[in-house]
Amino acid sequence: MSGALALAPSDRLLVLAAHPDDESCATGGLLQHALAAGSPTLMVFFTDGDNNPWAQRATELRWRIVATDRARFGVRRRAEARRALDRLGASEVTASFLGFPDQSVTDLVLHGNEVAMQTLTGLVVGWRPTVAVGPSLLDLHPDHSALGVMLSFALEGLARTPAPSTHLRYVVHNPALLARPEASIALSLSDQQRSRKRAAIACHRTQLVLRSTWLLSFARREERFWPAESPIGLARHPVRGVTRGDDFLEIVVASRNLLRAHGDRTVCLVGGSSPGSPRLVAGLPPRAGAVELRDPRTGATVGEGEFRGRKGHGCLRIPGNLLAGSTRLFAKVEHTFGFFDEAGWKELPLAGQEESLRA
Repeated sequence: MSGALALAPSDRLLVLAAHPDDESCATGGLLQHALAAGSPTLMVFFTDGDNNPWAQRATELRWRIVATDRARFGVRRRAEARRALDRLGASEVTASFLGFPDQSVTDLVLHGNEVAMQTLTGLVVGWRPTVAVGPSLLDLHPDHSALGVMLSFALEGLARTPAPSTHLRYVVHNPALLARPEASIALSLSDQQRSRKRAAIACHRTQLVLRSTWLLSFARREERFWPAESPIGLARHPVRGVTRGDDFLEIVVASRNLLRAHGDRTVCLVGGSSPGSPRLVAGLPPRAGAVELRDPRTGATVGEGEFRGRKGHGCLRIPGNLLAGSTRLFAKVEHTFGFFDEAGWKELPLAGQEESLRA
């Protein structure tokens, strides 16, 4: 069922964006609503969106792009984000630009980057939000979905503070979920709010050269947020089921080759935010057989699993000792080719809750 979103002056809002322009497209109405409600707001930009070569080529009419060009582009995108906040009437919103590598957030998650995780956790715990808003795990942009994983871990730090957080997710890059708003919360926008949101999106001129129609389409009559991941997206995820035993983990996979994500498949597992938490990657063979399990932080082989199936459909069995100490576990299927993901990440259930994951 869908509900309505409302904020109060007692709320403290945290909005996390993977790139400049997400704040306008996904949360331009929410930021205006927070301002009108008197809710203190922290707007965090995780990257500067500087590694966006085709948009930069189209904007600057240059082909060759080197590191100094990307740095200049990042400065330009920060300025666009500040102008967009002004257009939303949210110039007094506290904005923080973290400057982590664009198009590399998945690597930060897989490698357990301590600086990135500690920085984000410090901001979350320091701000003590009552409402935290960030990307969905099911967003098809790998930066967005990986940042959703990081926010989930960072919010664990609030368990020791007096301000428990409501965690809301937004979707930018997944049209199938945007068209199916089941279990989401709606925020209706007035004509004036829509006009401001459209003006804010228009501030991101570097992104409009190639994608103006799509970006401006986000200035619709409502914004949608999910208090839990979309049930439609979870049911369609290539990770279809999980069984946990005392000494094993089995993951049922049903993966497709798509234009946006195709080629060989790798199952990625992340078991926590601490430096010693388990992280595994397993390349799925085209047919049944042994599977090499590697630690993405070192590239070293740490064990052997087994795959029963073929062509991305089957069951991956992993020794339980490789996941020891993990209280939460997130999984993703990556493909060799394609910029976008097949489906993003999925949080796996705890032992005894396996049926809740099955489609």
